[in-house]
Amino acid sequence: MKLASFLVMMFLLASCKTEKVVEVDLYQYFKGINGTAVFYNPSTSEYKVFNIVLSDKRSSPCSTFKIMAAYIALSEHIVSPEDSMLKWSGMNYEFPAWNKNMDMKTAFKTSCVWYFRRLINNIPPQKVQSYLQEYQYGNQDVSDWAGEQNANTDIKDLKGFWLESSLKISPMEQVRFLARMFARKTSTTDILKDIMQISESPAKIYGKTGLGIKDDKVDNAWFIGFYEREKQQIFFAVRLNDKQNNIQDYRHRASFYARQIAIDIIQNANLF
Repeated sequence: MKLASFLVMMFLLASCKTEKVVEVDLYQYFKGINGTAVFYNPSTSEYKVFNIVLSDKRSSPCSTFKIMAAYIALSEHIVSPEDSMLKWSGMNYEFPAWNKNMDMKTAFKTSCVWYFRRLINNIPPQKVQSYLQEYQYGNQDVSDWAGEQNANTDIKDLKGFWLESSLKISPMEQVRFLARMFARKTSTTDILKDIMQISESPAKIYGKTGLGIKDDKVDNAWFIGFYEREKQQIFFAVRLNDKQNNIQDYRHRASFYARQIAIDIIQNANLF
């Protein structure tokens, strides 16, 4: 058995035996927005969860799937840190930042859908499926490979099974997936850490937002990742599920609200 696979297996066995879930009150950080937060400390196998019912509800991962997509593409040598540039097709997308040649780090930071659609197109569906199964990534359903269930756009470059389509995952599953992946501590996860980092202090925070629109309303908004403080690595997922919210510009900024809620909790809640 390869060392990396052995480490993941040991992580799974340990977490299954000693898992502890504690409900916590984080209502003040959500400021009236309906949502959930999951924080997990692998060193103690303890979860701190706000809104437990919602934490087990699956929805589209949306752009948070770019973490997995980047991991698969790097692991399968579709791209490398030194050679990850993809050429822009010349199509004028809604977001000007997407209208240029992209490397992986820039595409991740700008959440460029066409870049990751093209990466995934270079990987056989069966191979993607095997990674989802290995990491127990939600319902592991890539059946709508082209993302035709997504009615938000007709542009094929902006569709995918992870965008309001067949693939679904819950906040609890997001946290478990991240913990399994980063338990490996490989060169690939080191590259991902560099791509994901958003903050240096007082805690190093790594993460990715995601935003799902359905029927012209916010279906879900995500911020997932982990933070490091005092040699501890804590994994988290914040998801907002509030289709009726009247906050100004909520439709366009919901994922940024999720991100800020997570950062506020990390900096002020002292969960671990």
